[in-house]
Amino acid sequence: MSFNGLFTAERPVIGMVHLKALPGAPAYAGDLDAIFAAAWADADALLLAGVDAMIVENFHDEPFMIGEPTTEQLALMAAITRDIVLRSNIPVGVNVQFNAWQAEIAVAHAARAAFVRVEVFVDRVLMAQGIVEPCAAQITRYRAALGAKVQLWADVQTKYTTNILPQPITQSAKDAQAAGADALIVTGAATGKATPLDDVAAVKEVVKIPVLVGSGTTAANAADVLKIADGAIVGSALKQDGLVSNPVSVRRTTEFMAAARTS
Repeated sequence: MSFNGLFTAERPVIGMVHLKALPGAPAYAGDLDAIFAAAWADADALLLAGVDAMIVENFHDEPFMIGEPTTEQLALMAAITRDIVLRSNIPVGVNVQFNAWQAEIAVAHAARAAFVRVEVFVDRVLMAQGIVEPCAAQITRYRAALGAKVQLWADVQTKYTTNILPQPITQSAKDAQAAGADALIVTGAATGKATPLDDVAAVKEVVKIPVLVGSGTTAANAADVLKIADGAIVGSALKQDGLVSNPVSVRRTTEFMAAARTS
């Protein structure tokens, strides 16, 4: 199914289910039931407020390891994602930090999720924890080997990273499209930071696949963002008090969706 085939909305809003810290992460609190309960509550709030899709992400496992998660983290993310897929009537995606492409495809395939978000698809980058290699060649082959009906939403020059080989974001976008991405994501410098709309417009000019804004969209700027982008991934703005560490707020998400639908 194509990107547009997933949605009834012309410019979808994708909310975030930011999981509490998983076993092995520094902030893990030792309570698996609490991780499940918080994930269900956030998913239910997003559904009630009318978002078009959601992404399950191990957001609170910072500082992120580069590469694949531990066995217990992989199992837990698969279990939670499957629960949310079964609770939902909208597409569900998976993001395993940082750039754990094999885990993402495996979890999405097993849980019957619709897509994955891949942060480092075509550019070799540097982040705080070290160098991250692009995975386009590997993830597309792994998806094909599994027969996984999972879309690849690829970041281009994603937040918190610096390209080791500098090049325009438009070239990264063209490279990602050529490598098999189903949609592209353009972000600001960090979580909650506004995405430069000039970058979004420039990327849209050089590719034929959908281009999403990946950070910094709020109720105040949603209409402007969605006049240019093909959709938005929204985390902080949908949380209580606008803080990314808080649970999803039904009120804030409902207000956001009303603003987004005016675009």
